[in-house]
Amino acid sequence: MAIEEASSLHRPIKIWTDSLLSFMAILNPKFHHWMVREIQTLLLSHKHIQLRWFKAHVGCFGNECADQSAKEAITKGYPFFLPKPISYLKYDMRPAALSIWQDKWDNGETGSRTHHIVPRVSNKTVGWNREKLMFVTGHRLFPSYLHRLNLRTHDNCSCGGKEIQCTMPQNVGLPSPGISKLLQCHLNYSG
Repeated sequence: MAIEEASSLHRPIKIWTDSLLSFMAILNPKFHHWMVREIQTLLLSHKHIQLRWFKAHVGCFGNECADQSAKEAITKGYPFFLPKPISYLKYDMRPAALSIWQDKWDNGETGSRTHHIVPRVSNKTVGWNREKLMFVTGHRLFPSYLHRLNLRTHDNCSCGGKEIQCTMPQNVGLPSPGISKLLQCHLNYSG
């Protein structure tokens, strides 16, 4: 970087650029890219370096030579380091994170009732309301849940009926195969 080279010299130096976008980013104190922040820090700590902008492609000999060198570097393929943006890294890491999450979900010691109904993890919501979530997870005032937490002495409903008949909301809104699967899972785990 020209600014790093100029920082070792202790005389006034002007660095010219034809990139208005880069120039404006460096002048903006709210710009958060790490490379821009690094340049801002160097410029603030070396007051003898000044950054200037001029219009591109107006016949300035030095600028035309720099543009020609840049074109040659692109066509000849000189290697250089270009960090990937955070959005690319997130995109690249998402499958690995989902795989780790799925493995923990498949082999976890808790959540087995929910695992039977929702076997695949996803970073998308399932679209269930509060009642559906409480029913699927069993984290509701089911007698079996309260009994498991030692908040009740038995897991029967107060009316004497079976828990699933008394506590299942009639408006869960799941398709009938989903409800029968929920009922079977609930009976398996609470009985």
